[in-house]
Amino acid sequence: MLLSSNPERKLNKNQKDGSSRFFVIIKFMNKLEEIANFARKIHSGSNDGHGFDHIERVVNLAQKILLTEPSADSDLVLAACYLHDTYDEKLTTDVPKQKTKVLNFLNDIGISKKVSDEIFSIIDNMSFSSNLSEKKALTLNGQIVQDADRLDAMGAWGIVRTLEYGWAKNRVIYDPNHQPLTYKSKEDYHAQQDNSTLNHFYEKLFLLKDLLNTTEGKRLGEKRDKIMHLFVSEIEQEYEESHL
Repeated sequence: MLLSSNPERKLNKNQKDGSSRFFVIIKFMNKLEEIANFARKIHSGSNDGHGFDHIERVVNLAQKILLTEPSADSDLVLAACYLHDTYDEKLTTDVPKQKTKVLNFLNDIGISKKVSDEIFSIIDNMSFSSNLSEKKALTLNGQIVQDADRLDAMGAWGIVRTLEYGWAKNRVIYDPNHQPLTYKSKEDYHAQQDNSTLNHFYEKLFLLKDLLNTTEGKRLGEKRDKIMHLFVSEIEQEYEESHL
């Protein structure tokens, strides 16, 4: 829990006083609101598929998964969801500096080192590229955050975000002369970021369904995967029809 290191929180675990419990809940909500506002400032104005609207969808998807995973720490999961792209290498030119900024912020609002460490562990090990050379071990909390993020890369919203990112990076949408690539490492993946937008579906997005962790995540991923396949199939078919 976000407040687990707070003595007041520890005392409340053994208290029956409803007003004290209410105080703890309100205090947590205030911290989560601060975290959300911090993330909102970082992602404001983004037009590459990584705006705050993406963050909000990830949070909402995580909440949906949390309903089926009662043993997870919902406080920590939601905090990690809000922060998961705050120092992503696609979005900043100085990852260590930005990560330090996030750490200092968490310290300033009273988040314990133990909780901060788990948040950073989730963020550092959840990405698709980080798992190419070997699958990273994640706690249940991390698996939920990872599933929520991957689900928003899939389906109709995943299509929108992929097109947004492609336009922001001046990628061609489809080039039949360039086949999709297979990546073996994070370095390979980030070295080939000038590929076509449609190839991204084959290189990453079509793989996500089989990489989901939770039962609810897998259930939600089935439909989203089908939507992406239908979209890509139609693009390719219409391209063939318009190029004799």
